[in-house]
Amino acid sequence: MGAAYTILGRTVQPHVLALATIVGTVGGATYKLAGPSKTPETALNPSPANASSGSQESGDLDIEKLLDNYLQQADKK
Repeated sequence: MGAAYTILGRTVQPHVLALATIVGTVGGATYKLAGPSKTPETALNPSPANASSGSQESGDLDIEKLLDNYLQQADKK
């Protein structure tokens, strides 16, 4: 069978170590790059106090109102 490593009292073949390294690296990078999931509503309107008026459904965003608020805040600075 060829060379093997003894890790914690068990014999481990080199190809198993290589596969474990590849899977661990790719899995860790994928997990790290995925990050927390954000909904578009949360990203644009984080506070529920700024919710749209009662004439629209609660899930709808008023883009014009958001842009106007953003531009007004930018002008103040």
